[in-house]
Amino acid sequence: MAFFIDPQMDSLHTAQEFVQRWAEAVLRQAARTREARKRVAADERAYDRGEVPGLDSWTLGANQRELWTEEHMLVWSAHQLDRWRARLAKERGEPAPPENEALKDARDALEHLDEAVLGLDSATPPEGGKRKQQGRALRRLPEQAMSLSIGGDKLFEVLDPEVIDREALAVVASIEAELNDWATDQYAELMSDEQGNGTAESQ
Repeated sequence: MAFFIDPQMDSLHTAQEFVQRWAEAVLRQAARTREARKRVAADERAYDRGEVPGLDSWTLGANQRELWTEEHMLVWSAHQLDRWRARLAKERGEPAPPENEALKDARDALEHLDEAVLGLDSATPPEGGKRKQQGRALRRLPEQAMSLSIGGDKLFEVLDPEVIDREALAVVASIEAELNDWATDQYAELMSDEQGNGTAESQ
């Protein structure tokens, strides 16, 4: 007995799988990023107050480096989820959901950061010829010089460092029906933590 294989259903199923994979990755990375952010804040307070013997500037620098890369990976994974949401919509014959432009701009600039003119703590788009073409992703950011620090008001020039995980989790929320029970529970827990932090900060 021959079985009919529907390529369209296979493609739809695979797209759903990738949406779920990246949604779960965003949830894991959001948790990692939050923990790194809390550690940076706690250690910097303790250092300023002299509360922890042996806590030095090298440790603070290591914390900042870890947080920078965690933030980068959160932007990247959330953008991948955005792309796969669009592919899933295409497989279903539906309009693609609105793209998260802030995440896309930050991801594009980070992807091409190695092509920038680097300063001590900044990156500037290259000028002239091929280098100008390479720097177009950096030029899409609000400022010509992209700060490499995560200690200012904006992360990668476009995202508030305190709410970047909310930007990513908002993408997850839009495809919550695609997730399994584990991912749904993780999402609910993370959002509960965010709401609790917001309440604490407002008091």
